[in-house]
Amino acid sequence: MNNEKRPLWYLYLLLKNRWFLIKALLIIMIPTIVITFMLKKKYTVTTMIMPPEDQSTPGLSIAGLGVSEFAGYFSGGMGFSLPLMTTMSDVFDEILKSRTLAEHVILSTSFIDSTNLRSIYDQDEQIGLYWARMKFNNNFSASVTPSGFLKIEFTSGDPWYSVEVSEAVVAALDSINTGINTSRLEQSRVFLELQTEMAESMLVSASVAMERFEDEHDMVAPEQEMTAYIGRLASLKSEYSALIIEISAMRQGISGAPNATILFKERKAAELLDVIDMLESGVATPGYEDIMPAVSLDDFPDISFEYAIIKADYEMALKLTNSIKLNLQQVIVAEEREQPSVRVLDPPRHPGWKSKPKRIFILLEVFLLAFISLFGFLVARENIREVIERRPDLWEQWRKLFEEIRKDFSFRKK
Repeated sequence: MNNEKRPLWYLYLLLKNRWFLIKALLIIMIPTIVITFMLKKKYTVTTMIMPPEDQSTPGLSIAGLGVSEFAGYFSGGMGFSLPLMTTMSDVFDEILKSRTLAEHVILSTSFIDSTNLRSIYDQDEQIGLYWARMKFNNNFSASVTPSGFLKIEFTSGDPWYSVEVSEAVVAALDSINTGINTSRLEQSRVFLELQTEMAESMLVSASVAMERFEDEHDMVAPEQEMTAYIGRLASLKSEYSALIIEISAMRQGISGAPNATILFKERKAAELLDVIDMLESGVATPGYEDIMPAVSLDDFPDISFEYAIIKADYEMALKLTNSIKLNLQQVIVAEEREQPSVRVLDPPRHPGWKSKPKRIFILLEVFLLAFISLFGFLVARENIREVIERRPDLWEQWRKLFEEIRKDFSFRKK
């Protein structure tokens, strides 16, 4: 065959060596078929969990933060304030991949016995758990689907054992989730109880100061303008207190707010404090005429401003106390209520058919790899023969090179 008929040359080479290919493929494929049928069947059980919801307590809030979330910040609990682009499904995914959950499932099921690690575990608990976790992670996988669902897969040689382990994983996840929520609500309640005591103390102090001032100066009915002035001052103080609380939470690095946001809120709080100082001093500052009384400040005596400050402190303390008490009652109700469990969309069930080994794919891959390798060997052999016959001088150079290479790997003495 000449080089002008190269495609036909390959076909000719294939047909010419047909029996060699058939015998070689039979020698390779027959043991492969036997081995694939000797492989143990494995079953993969798939469990789908609905996207978990952010379980912060709804309702009232302090400084724009949810009650439980706010309390979780200051009590060190898990407030579930997630970083940017992070969802509750991602949090649950990390829990599923944690060492705690793996060890809980390993110890609550017969996984150690099924992997023949019981003797190692009895001798050294940590080494036994280490090898058990490795084998568990080889058969277990957890991921988040594009829709936010949690997908759990476990593979073993017994479909019902895979179902048992999958159920144990879901139960462990539900237990961890319930424990976190319960602990968070307990910490929220303790925090709000402390805040209630502080607010009530502040309210008592403000109330005593106002009663003493009214008894001493007999001021119980301020003018309409002064009433509006007191209301505005109390509102500004409440807003300032809320900003301070929110900034404190952000400064602890829990809310995930960027530095620019913190600086903006600090600047706003500083501006509010300046306005409060201006109102309490009674000295009008250009640009703030809209928050001052309708009449001139000079029309009010100094004692009126003193009374306005005391009255504003009292109203602020009253508002803060009532808000925290309502939040405390809400947290108590949430703590006594049964905690929401993990919602399973597709519970663990018998898969119906094995997942491994996929014999047809194994046989096709081995056949294609063997055929390509054998045909490549035939092509290379024919090319070498052609070089030997048509260009012996070139082949002599290659032969000498092969001889030198052979001698490099020879251990015989020269």
